[in-house]
Amino acid sequence: MTGSVPIWFGDLAVGQVDVAADGSLSLQYANRWLQTAGAFPLSATMLLRADPYPSDVISPWLANLLPEEEQLRVLTRSLGLDQADALAVLAEIGGDTAGALSFGVATDRVLWSYTPLTQFYGTDDPQEALERHFSDLARRPFLVGEEGVRQSLAGGQKKSALAVLGPEGAPVLRLPERGDVLAIPLNGAPSTLIVKPDNPNLPGITENEVWCLRMAQAIGIEAAQVTILKSSKRTAIGVLRYDRRVGRNAQLLRLHQEDFAQANGLPPGRKYERGTVRGLDLKTLLETGRHVSATDALALLDQVIFNILVANTDAHAKNYSLILPVGAAPRLAPLYDVSTVLSWPHVAKSYAQSIGGKTRRPDMIAGRHWEAMAREIGYRPTDVRNRVQELVDKLVASRVSVTADIAAIPGSTEGYVTQTADAVEANALRMAGRL
Repeated sequence: MTGSVPIWFGDLAVGQVDVAADGSLSLQYANRWLQTAGAFPLSATMLLRADPYPSDVISPWLANLLPEEEQLRVLTRSLGLDQADALAVLAEIGGDTAGALSFGVATDRVLWSYTPLTQFYGTDDPQEALERHFSDLARRPFLVGEEGVRQSLAGGQKKSALAVLGPEGAPVLRLPERGDVLAIPLNGAPSTLIVKPDNPNLPGITENEVWCLRMAQAIGIEAAQVTILKSSKRTAIGVLRYDRRVGRNAQLLRLHQEDFAQANGLPPGRKYERGTVRGLDLKTLLETGRHVSATDALALLDQVIFNILVANTDAHAKNYSLILPVGAAPRLAPLYDVSTVLSWPHVAKSYAQSIGGKTRRPDMIAGRHWEAMAREIGYRPTDVRNRVQELVDKLVASRVSVTADIAAIPGSTEGYVTQTADAVEANALRMAGRL
């Protein structure tokens, strides 16, 4: 062994990742963690046991905790590290990650602090501070190199992990309200809000995603709570972190989670089914429901149906997750990262997974494809068709109220909201008509 990086849940050592002389990794749970009441596994691929897990198991799981594409290139260049060395990167920035874990250094509550964006950027205008923060992220993702900031979020999209501070200056687990302040977590303090700036290449993405997730909630699908944030020049999506909870004495606590790429031992490069090496297909995606209750497995089917109905063709393996809570069985995470591609002619329209054995676009889906999906995973085709119809009926019934609610959010552009609603409703009705 040439080195090791400890993994922490708060101030409890969960285990450590050891690096061998040939660069291979292994993970071993700490004896104390194995004896701790309520201890959870790091992953569905790494259940609690005394024997170590080898490199081919731990490496994909680690890689999925890091950003991708340009975000990772800029970040590793700033750190002077190899993009492929996920463990070294996490040792530097893995203080606040997706889920409950920190890497390298234990979390010490005494040191937790939050710096308001207005103070950090030296302005009294919250919208100007948010705009400067977005510009800052383009130069240094997750404020890499800033003293006290150690954050990592997966995905290729520019984003930030902030905290909402209430009127008394303490973090609150809710979407921002009038009088609240957005702040940067320091020294291992947990974030509560993921902020995703809009994208000029995808006009209306803010309204699009907020509409889709609010619609999911309206028709009975548990989804991440979202809103629209406004800076001095643009808008952003604010997503309340579902992997956080409030404990006794109003303490902010982390919940452990992993995405379906991690739960199936796939590196981020295989989050799509198609590729040189096959990634997550629809059958395997739905069979990941074996880790959760029967009720949650049906909720997973609803998530898949909803993504198909709204034409969220980018619903890859990292857009579904499990929550692995302390002392309880795994459960399905709320739906997140949903937007319809129908608003953008230049975006690929093929779904991330094959449907009925072939690559499909939204305009190709017919009743036989839902039946094929049902048979593949052991559901009755009639039940799946009926569920599709139920969700379409609920979507149509909720369309007016959800659209009005999103259009009323400060910073929202009504035209983008209506465009999203029209496109999704037309797509869903076309699919229902072909059942």
